[in-house]
Amino acid sequence: MALKGVLVVFASQLLLAGSVFAGVFTYRLPAEPLIRIGLATNASSVSITTSDSSLVAFSPDEPSRLLASNRVSISARAYTPPEIEQYRIEFQNLPSQMDANSLADDIREATGESAIASIDVEKNTWRVWVGGIKSTEEDALLLKQQLADKDFDDAVVVVEKKEIISPDAIALSRQVRNAKKSEVRSLVRTTGSVKLAPGETVDPNLREVIVNGPSEESKFSSLKSVAFGSLNERTTPVRLNGKAYRGKLEVFVNASGRLSVVNVVPLEDYLLGVVPSELGLPAIEAQKAQAVAARTYAIANIGGYETKGFDMVPTVYSQVYKGVSIETAMGTRAVRETTGIVATYHGEPIMAYFTSTCGGRTEDGKNIFGTDAPYLKGVECSLEGRRQFDPFTIRTSRRPAKLRDAGHLELARFMSRLASNGFYLSTAEMTDDWFDSVPNENEMSNWLNQIAAKAGKPFPNVTHDTARPLELASTLAKLFYEPRVNDTLLSDSDVFYQLTFDDAAEVPKEKRADLAALLRDGLFILHPDLTLKPAKPFTRAEFLRLIGQIYKKKNWLPDLQKGTAKASTDGKLIIGSGRSSRTLAVRPDVFLFREFGETLYPVSETALVGGENIAYQTDGTGAVIYLEVQPTTTPTSAENMSPFTNWTKTVSAGALKARLSRYVRDIGTLMDVNIKKVGYSRRPIEIEIVGSNGIKTLSGGKIRSALRLPEQLFVMNKRYSGASVATYTFTGRGWGHGVGMCQYGAYGMAKMGVKYDEIIKHYYTGVDLTRAY
Repeated sequence: MALKGVLVVFASQLLLAGSVFAGVFTYRLPAEPLIRIGLATNASSVSITTSDSSLVAFSPDEPSRLLASNRVSISARAYTPPEIEQYRIEFQNLPSQMDANSLADDIREATGESAIASIDVEKNTWRVWVGGIKSTEEDALLLKQQLADKDFDDAVVVVEKKEIISPDAIALSRQVRNAKKSEVRSLVRTTGSVKLAPGETVDPNLREVIVNGPSEESKFSSLKSVAFGSLNERTTPVRLNGKAYRGKLEVFVNASGRLSVVNVVPLEDYLLGVVPSELGLPAIEAQKAQAVAARTYAIANIGGYETKGFDMVPTVYSQVYKGVSIETAMGTRAVRETTGIVATYHGEPIMAYFTSTCGGRTEDGKNIFGTDAPYLKGVECSLEGRRQFDPFTIRTSRRPAKLRDAGHLELARFMSRLASNGFYLSTAEMTDDWFDSVPNENEMSNWLNQIAAKAGKPFPNVTHDTARPLELASTLAKLFYEPRVNDTLLSDSDVFYQLTFDDAAEVPKEKRADLAALLRDGLFILHPDLTLKPAKPFTRAEFLRLIGQIYKKKNWLPDLQKGTAKASTDGKLIIGSGRSSRTLAVRPDVFLFREFGETLYPVSETALVGGENIAYQTDGTGAVIYLEVQPTTTPTSAENMSPFTNWTKTVSAGALKARLSRYVRDIGTLMDVNIKKVGYSRRPIEIEIVGSNGIKTLSGGKIRSALRLPEQLFVMNKRYSGASVATYTFTGRGWGHGVGMCQYGAYGMAKMGVKYDEIIKHYYTGVDLTRAY
């Protein structure tokens, strides 16, 4: 394939190359990069330890040092150049230049040593300097004796102290002079010649790193940065003030004269301490997505804090990084299984922002950060349409009732309850025609047998005529009363009192007492027009209403169990709250009802995303045979499991003005705040601040910071006192800046079965996944 072009970016001495081959973008690094994390920038002293047998120290252009100790303390102090003593021979207090020159001539002639005459300005006398500088007192005394042997007896040994300017001091002074904005004040590399040039001086403010440990090898000072690692670095971490980190801990002096400590660590090892810190939720595909996002963000931010001597910080201002202590098996697996994979756009690693909880939608990056990155576009924090809910859906093989008559809707629910408790259901689909038809003998026999069993009576004989009101009343009287009880204990006036409906005269005398008792006890019903219509058989609807009235009167229908659902998995019902839960199998032919408005309707499927109030009944095996679902009022987007989904904050006008004044000057008296513009996600991206000094505006991510809100996705309600706003109430969703990958959304998608690559491509528009090394 033809090479169309090459994109090259230099960052922190690493070559980041994105290339285009025949229109296909590629991105490769020469090797896994080292990442520099600024753990401390204002330390007066630190302790570095290891559980290994010894620490090893490293400095630029020096061999490594085995410290013969597994602990050291490090501090900084002002640099003082070392001094040495030098010795020379003089003849002093000569009265004149002529005397000095004459003595010098005599010494040269007698000994062959050099002899130089010079004036002592302080004493206004002359002196003769004999021979060269001696490095030891013994050499000087030997020369003095040699002169005495030649009868030059008045020689004096002069001791001088001299500072030794080390090559490191010269190199560091040059580094500091040429530092521009760099705040690093320890030598990190050599800088050419190690001799002072004419007129060049050593910086008087140099400070050196002081290392102190129990062994002689662990006691030293250095003008260079010093990095510490374990002897077996891959298996044994090194600890800063007791906290363990992989890689090395580099210590250097910064511009404030204090210590900076930087964790220099291979990128993949760094991610082991990032992924569980940023997204510890138990879903491997979500953690893989976090690993890719964090890896991409790290590469894109190499040199991000270059002036301070590192790439990133271990907080939310970069990525949360907690070292070895936070590492988990799942997080490590997520990193290892995505090794080297980054998200790129047109061959370059993206700025992979991520946010805790996006509130259901992310926002365009330009509306928050001001940079219009094409891959940071606002998206819904959910999959499209039904796919969002498929993983949480419970389905039934039963066909739900198809009804036009609203009166039959509750009967369909009641029949389902009865069928869950042994009643015979003669149809695969309850319809208006089925309810309006007369029940058959098999149905009536089963239904009345159920009542007989509850009443502790023999099963009745049932015929087609049992559906007629008087025959049915006679059958029920035998189930609820002993023979002759009603005829004996009810007087004619008692009977007449109960039978005052419109067609009561059509009831034969021999059946009147039993019917009167049933009506008195709430165990029988009439038609809505206050008639019995003795010759007209009861329909299923009427028969079921009667059974419902009997069961209610007798309190025979078992109570439904109730609870709160968690997100369904594999078609199972999960009930509980917090960390406690129990899982129930759901029968394939479960009777399924879902509330719409305040009415329960039969459905073929319903999604349980978590938070729904449910009522249910189980069969003899413990499986759910009947289920009612009241939809949750909480959000249903992928991030709905976040504890930060919804929030409300109320702020007084005075407090709000104080907050805004940190970002907007000269407001005067705050009179009003209005939302002027919203972004894709409906987040306010420009607000108007009305004060006594005029109208000001605030835009972008500064809005959230100024208002001190958890997220920027909010609506605002004002409460007035007279004509003035007294309080502002912000009702919102989410936590964070709302740009890029939603971490709780990624978790929700992973729970739905979505793979990490699709999660990344969902939140970052138009990106590719590339193995960079």
